Amino acid sequence: MRRFLVIAVVLLTAVMAKAQDNANRIGVGATAYYRPAASAILSWEHETAYHNAWEVFATGSLKLDNLDDIKSNNMAWGVGAAWKPCLYRAKNRYGSARIGVSIGAAPVDFLAGIHAGWQHSYTLKSGWQFYWQAGVDLMLPRRDDLFRAGAGIGVKLPVRDRLRYR
Repeated sequence: MRRFLVIAVVLLTAVMAKAQDNANRIGVGATAYYRPAASAILSWEHETAYHNAWEVFATGSLKLDNLDDIKSNNMAWGVGAAWKPCLYRAKNRYGSARIGVSIGAAPVDFLAGIHAGWQHSYTLKSGWQFYWQAGVDLMLPRRDDLFRAGAGIGVKLPVRDRLRYR
């Protein structure tokens, strides 16, 4: 009886456990930059094997140096994609490089960006994740805002794939 109970517990544990690979998440975050600026990001992330991930994001940013005249090219919007290869893994946390590109617009001109940085994620209960990230953005064709260095925080919420769990 004791052996049967041990085998049953091991089988139930193995059946109930699921890896976080191939998960989809919706993320919301905020970033502050070295020059007085801030941005908000809304993202969708698809995690592949070993916590590597693809991310599609939309972002809105605001320069904070001259808030009296907000309409004069202080706001910018963009969309982009990023590849996030996992470089560090531990229990309930992992770190990924974040390499991406984006396109967008400000009230006066077109923007293109190349993004490089680090994102460190902590897995919480029910698949939620808290993350912090730091990085540098190369924004073209703006000369006054060519390099943007910043850090941000956010959360990623799991999206259940209804077809997979039927």
